[in-house]
Amino acid sequence: MLSAIKEFIYEYYIKPMIEGSGYNLVQEITYGIFLTFMVYIFYKACVKLRVAIDEKFAQTTVFYVVLISLMRALVDAGVIERSFFTITPGIVILIGSYYMASILISGVLLRERYYKLAIPFALLPIIYFLPDFLNRIVHWEALLYVSLILFPTYILTVFIIKKTKIENKIISSKIDKYAIFSQLVDASATAVGIGIYGYWEQHPIPRFFMDMFGAYVMIPLKLAVVLIALYLINEEVDNKDLKNILKITIMCLGLAPGLRNLLRTIMGV
Repeated sequence: MLSAIKEFIYEYYIKPMIEGSGYNLVQEITYGIFLTFMVYIFYKACVKLRVAIDEKFAQTTVFYVVLISLMRALVDAGVIERSFFTITPGIVILIGSYYMASILISGVLLRERYYKLAIPFALLPIIYFLPDFLNRIVHWEALLYVSLILFPTYILTVFIIKKTKIENKIISSKIDKYAIFSQLVDASATAVGIGIYGYWEQHPIPRFFMDMFGAYVMIPLKLAVVLIALYLINEEVDNKDLKNILKITIMCLGLAPGLRNLLRTIMGV
């Protein structure tokens, strides 16, 4: 029984990390459950400390998403040593714990002005790692390609939503816009990385659709998923803080891999 468990763990968790063969459905489900648990605990702690989960909270979170994305891209570039705590899921546990601790400590010390301390906690390591990224830029044009897809798609999407009768059920605050934009960052960076620079998709479900319809199917696919998710959250969740932290989680799940893909493409790694 014990040997079967060890073999299962090695086959579905350790081996893919060693070989760099991408994710499998077992990993995706496991990490999803773990993320849900951590988000819920964090949400309860924020409520206990009376840290408002609002637009400022989302904006503060972006700095930590930039940090984890930059570090993960530098792992791919060989600047940061590859280890359990510098690749998924280890780096999510490491930076996620740092993020939650920074927010909670800042909340205890500064209350509603927590962001004045929490943002520097993320900004300082970003500044530390930034020169390593800037010195390795080889494909500046990748940023242009992504921008040419990202911004027109986002602007058109928001424009169309505002012309519908369900606008308030999809975009009820700026956080909804952050979530849409972030998911489009992921879709655009992934499409450009695969379609132009020859990268490959590590996640099994998006890989299935891209094998069927090509790399740029990620854009309408991601857009459809995020709009449906926002609609359901706005309709079904009454608690404002819970509603917002779910949207911020969607934002992070788009922005983190999207930025990592864009940064590594720019570095050509």
